[in-house]
Amino acid sequence: MKQKTSFILIAIVLTLGLFTPFQAPSAAAKAKPTYTISTNSNTYKKNMMNFTTYNKYTKHYYLLRSYLERLQATGGGTLVLKKGSYTISNTLYVPSNVTIKLQNGVTIVKGNKTGTSKFGASTSIFQLIRPSLANKKGVYGNYNGDKNISFIGEGSATMDLKYLNDNIAIIAGHNQRVKIEGIRFQNMKSGHFIEIDATKDSVIRNNVFTNSKPSAKQNKEAINIDTPDKVTQGWSQQWSKFDRTANSNLTIENNTFHNLDRAIGTHKYSEGEYHDKIVVRNNKIDTMRSDAIRVMNWSNSTIEKNTIKKVAPGRANDTRGILVSGALNPTFQKNTFISVSRPMQFMVWKNSGGGSQYKATYNRLSTKNKKALETNTVVDYVEDFIRINKTYNKFDKANTEYINVKTT
Repeated sequence: MKQKTSFILIAIVLTLGLFTPFQAPSAAAKAKPTYTISTNSNTYKKNMMNFTTYNKYTKHYYLLRSYLERLQATGGGTLVLKKGSYTISNTLYVPSNVTIKLQNGVTIVKGNKTGTSKFGASTSIFQLIRPSLANKKGVYGNYNGDKNISFIGEGSATMDLKYLNDNIAIIAGHNQRVKIEGIRFQNMKSGHFIEIDATKDSVIRNNVFTNSKPSAKQNKEAINIDTPDKVTQGWSQQWSKFDRTANSNLTIENNTFHNLDRAIGTHKYSEGEYHDKIVVRNNKIDTMRSDAIRVMNWSNSTIEKNTIKKVAPGRANDTRGILVSGALNPTFQKNTFISVSRPMQFMVWKNSGGGSQYKATYNRLSTKNKKALETNTVVDYVEDFIRINKTYNKFDKANTEYINVKTT
């Protein structure tokens, strides 16, 4: 009888709200940790320091790796790098909900030595996938990978590829909400500073991209916008499902690009797949060896208020500030072209080599799209108009529409 009475009393208390049962805080509610390291720091809890491969060439790789693995275990957090030069021999994998802050005076240098015969140096510094999945195959598709990842430079912060062949600083794929800002990227050779595939709702702003050595085709972008497509051979990360997912809602703004093959662009397309809502705004681009911006299969995208200067100086008059193929509903307006022989050209395009089995890709412009083109300005020009070629591999007047632009 006493036991029954106790149950009745508890029920009354709960009903009247006089007692709230204890609930453990959710993982999301727990505060995320912040770790601050220097070039002389030990790894997290001295993990990995007893590895036979831990040496002067790999110590910074293991240092950052140990904390990134710790941040995966805690569900995210912040890793702060104090002033100094960190040489990274091998790829660091970054999990969800992680911010990497580079304090004033930080330089992350790509190393090409490991000091061991057990493994060689990688060709990338960061890949945006959690460490525990990086060596598995086909784990992510669509936008279902790691999320909420930021690289923030505070003051003078640098990533230096040291002109190492085919190296890349940051590789993003199947991610959401990536932010890269306030960093100087320098010294590229035949790779990219940033490669971004199948990524959504992200921003690259207030960075500097400077100095690369010429690639064979002069088409290596500082920021490469691509799809994970085995056919085009532009993506090689085995943890990807190679499902041809395009990027969506990517903003590239307030950056400076100098002395490169190309600032921003796509150089292979996946048939029927379009990078949607790419915004390229308020960037300063100068001294490019090839077309400064290469649009290929972009839909509902905006390129505006950029200054593009000195594209392929001294070369023939067919190099462009912006070269466009497969654009659907583009708003390309209020850009200024200085010492650019041909400001902008739309043309039908077909992949060569990998992806050549795909059908040619065409541009579709409305009257409103064409009106926006008239707001662009040329200074020190050869052509004061924009070409729209309508037929594949035909560039004569009968197959070309001309849009006049402003001159000063």
